[in-house]
Parts: sequence; C-alpha cells; structure tokens
Amino acid sequence: MRKWLLLILISALLLISSCQEENPYTEYQFIMDTQCAVTVYKRADRQAIAGVFSLLRELDSKLDRFNESSEVYRINLNAGSMPVSVSDDTFRLISRAYDLCLATDGAFNPLMGRVSDLWGFESTNERVPSAEEISSLVSHTDISGLVLDEEEHTVYLVDSQAALDLGAIAKGWASQLAADYLKSRGVERATVNLGGNVYVIGQHKDGRDWVVGIQNPYAETGGYYATVQCHDEAVVTSGGYQKNFVRDGVVYHHILNPETGRPSDSDLISISIISADGALADAFSTACFVLGYDETVKLCEEYNVRAVALTEDDEVKFINF
Repeated sequence: MRKWLLLILISALLLISSCQEENPYTEYQFIMDTQCAVTVYKRADRQAIAGVFSLLRELDSKLDRFNESSEVYRINLNAGSMPVSVSDDTFRLISRAYDLCLATDGAFNPLMGRVSDLWGFESTNERVPSAEEISSLVSHTDISGLVLDEEEHTVYLVDSQAALDLGAIAKGWASQLAADYLKSRGVERATVNLGGNVYVIGQHKDGRDWVVGIQNPYAETGGYYATVQCHDEAVVTSGGYQKNFVRDGVVYHHILNPETGRPSDSDLISISIISADGALADAFSTACFVLGYDETVKLCEEYNVRAVALTEDDEVKFINF
C-alpha cells in the first residue's frame, strides 16, 4: 500500500508541476514487482510507451532472482559450481553493482540474497531469525566472491552459499534505460516511475524543472515532507517504512546492514538520492540509509550527488544542493 501511495503522490506532484504542458498522458503496467507509470506530454510520443514496457519486461525476465528462467536465478543456482554466461544488460548491471559495493565500502551489497530470505521479506512468512542463522549466512556475502569475466561475459559466485540479489539497484538501472530509450525515440519531456524510483526527462516547455515530492513516512494517506526540482535525473528514496513487519512490538524493516545481517539502525528515517545515474541513485539510497547522516554527506560530496535526508530527530537535511 505504501508503494502505491508513493506512486500516486509523485504522479500528482508531477501532474501539478506540468499543468502548462500539452495534455500529459500516462500508462500503467505492473512489472518488476511494482506498479510502473510512464508519462509523456506530446501525442506523438505516446507510441514510444509500449517500447518502454517491453524493455522493462525483458529486464525483469533476466533479473528476477525468483524466476527460474532468469539469468540471476541461474547464477545463484550454479553458485560454487560454474560460471554462467549472461546477456550484455545483465553483465553491465552486475558489474555496476560490484563497483558500487566497493564505492560504499559494502553498505550496498548485492550478495545479501540468502540473508534477506532468512527474514522472509519477499514472502508472507516474515520471521526474526536467530543470531546464529544470521551470522552463518553473513559470512557468505564477501563481494570478492563475485567473479566477472568481461571477455567471456560470465558471472560466477565462488561461494556455494552466496546469492545475488539486485533488488536494491535494478529499478534505478531500469528507469535510466527506460529514459535512454525514450530519448532515443525523440521524446524530450517524460517521466518514468517504477514504484517510487522516478526518472524525469527534460524540462517543462518554459524551461522550469520538474518538481518531485518525497513521501512523508508518517503520513498514512500520503503527503510529502520535501520536494526537489530536477531534470534528466533519477530520484530514489529508501526508508524503513516501505516494507516491514512487527514482532513482539518491534518493527523490523527490509533494509539490512550487510555487516550485521539485521535491519539497519542508523539515524535516518528516509533518504532520497538525486543523480543522473539511476543505478547509483538506487544503490546509494540503500547504502546511505545503512551508513547514516554523516557518512551520507561524505559519500554525496565525493560522488557529487544530491540528497534529501529525514533524520531520527525529524530534521530535514538538504545535502549538496
């Protein structure tokens, strides 16, 4: 439900900020386990939307680790056994994930699949695993065990207990590929919204930037605590309010600290990353939520990206603006 609220909120804000455009037109499809929306502003651009959804479905078929016919599923199935040949798209994304893991000192780690499964966040059987269960699987998440052969285009997990999970980067990557596709078709103004992973293309006809709202995590019926103006950029938000469960009065959210294998307990309630690099924005939003405010500032300054943070003290911080 929260993902729907975020999607509706962002769509509404984009619509409000585009009231002087040429009849915004939006189509929706459920892909990559989320409601996706593509909006264009010229009648002639509507024909390009079908191509975007086709691209997203193709990416999903390769990257969904629970789909037995996907490339990521085959990589995990053959962990500790043999390298797996993959498509160019999959290889490039996994290579990007590897690099961003190093860039964040492991705060974003694409090998957390089996640890995440322990908690049951992708199922209806959420549970709080024991410390022994967690530690036994955290020991199998070393990024050095992800071996990429660029010449052969293969991916190999050295550790048989490791599992690749691209859920914290795939939508950001896909939103940028979708934006690139629209631009290649001559689309000058559009928005791609993959369940809250937003990529905006171009600007208003009068040169104004788009306005994107960031959901207020305390608002059950929507609402936002900040807005950002941007063009040709992704806006990706991470927060513990988006997917969680409660056991014995304790809230457990899905953003795990790779060091502990437990839900992150940093001083951030929400973090939004704004960058022209959709994959980076997605991965950094997860990493920064784990790292906390001070490290977020350092990371954003080092990589020259903007961020909006809501701290545990309910302070709104604009970083690198």
